[in-house]
Amino acid sequence: MSKKFVLKVSLVRARYPSVWEPTNLMYVSSFIKDRYQGNLEVEILDGFFDSDEKILERVSNSDYVGFSGTTPQVSHIKKLSKLVKKEFPSIKTIAGGYGPSLQPFKFLNDSSIDYLVVGEGEQSMLDIINGNATQKLVSNIPILDVDSIPNPDRDSIDLERYIAIAEKDEGRRVTSIMTERGCAFGCTFCAEGEFGTIWRKADLKNNELKYERANRLRGRSAKLIVEEMIEVRDRFNITFFKMNDAETNPSKAHFINICKEMVKQELDTPWGCNMRCDKVTEEMCEWAVKARCEEFWMGLESGSPEIHREINKGTTVDMIRNSFKVSKKFGIKRRTYAILGTPLESYQTIKQTEELIEEVDPEIIGFSILAPYPGTAYWKQEYDEMDWSEIDEFSNTHWSSNYLTNLELRTEQARLIEKFSDKLAPIIRKKQKMGIGGSRTLDSLMGAM
Repeated sequence: MSKKFVLKVSLVRARYPSVWEPTNLMYVSSFIKDRYQGNLEVEILDGFFDSDEKILERVSNSDYVGFSGTTPQVSHIKKLSKLVKKEFPSIKTIAGGYGPSLQPFKFLNDSSIDYLVVGEGEQSMLDIINGNATQKLVSNIPILDVDSIPNPDRDSIDLERYIAIAEKDEGRRVTSIMTERGCAFGCTFCAEGEFGTIWRKADLKNNELKYERANRLRGRSAKLIVEEMIEVRDRFNITFFKMNDAETNPSKAHFINICKEMVKQELDTPWGCNMRCDKVTEEMCEWAVKARCEEFWMGLESGSPEIHREINKGTTVDMIRNSFKVSKKFGIKRRTYAILGTPLESYQTIKQTEELIEEVDPEIIGFSILAPYPGTAYWKQEYDEMDWSEIDEFSNTHWSSNYLTNLELRTEQARLIEKFSDKLAPIIRKKQKMGIGGSRTLDSLMGAM
């Protein structure tokens, strides 16, 4: 009897200090396993834990290797693809995710990459392994019914590695759940809105990448969300969930429906989520408490009304005051972040931010310096050749406001971190201890995990 052919696919998240599992790759894995008409083996590797040598060893017998990452991970994706092609020329290589999608010509012109996936990757990856991709650039209409996608494939990844980090940091076993896809908002400092806009089609014409877009936020059904949470909780002994969305409250109805379903199915497991300050109401907080939501992660961003208008988030300082006041009233812990360095940033606006933080008194806080990634309003073509691997959302040495130099911004960041040191988010506390700065601190950071 002849041995059945098994197609081997390896999915690799490039090197970056993220303590959260690569949910995007887990969704790709579950999707292609569900729809591929044949025998398929999928393994997910992560440059945070796995060395280049380990990755090369694990992918050696693969038919396809897909690399994913954001802008700071682009250089590592390119490095890994060259290593794979050098050692195993027959393996087909694929680049996708935020970084390759937003800097496509870094990959379209790279001979070590066989396929470039622009936008969400499930259907494109299936087309590639089915042999239906007819050109290097692969782009599809995203799946509008996100309930039709199977739950993330937690069997293709060593999930315990990520859970262990949270358990060491916070004394609880944490994993993430996605309740929706996309982002309906257009904050100038964030690439989520650009990537979150549904890219229906991408065509290469006259050496320019043209997109056909439709802005649509796609929510999952509350019933399926809670059923997934119960299954994951019981299987992995999870004691806390993080909602892995741009925001879990894009609408009051979406948020409350999820809370009601948690109560109905008696989930009874604590969780936290990202919340927009302009959409936090007492009714939502009431349901959050009933559903065991313990933490809101709310972007404070700045204490300056002028900067809030500049960043186009749709929030005001008064909205921030109200959201923090209301959530505190219901005993919900508030995590927040402030961004330093938008073009209008000055010593005066930083002082306003500092005063607002003191007023709303969050339990946990972080301070980042704006990074003008591709997809943000601050991106310039001249940045295309920068090594973004040394830049992350917590620190960079390449950005200045109209009124403050980069050194002045970093000095103010350090001052605020020191002032609010008792409230720092765990990841920022670690980076501050070891010297904040992109991939340079990754080895030290891993050692501290």
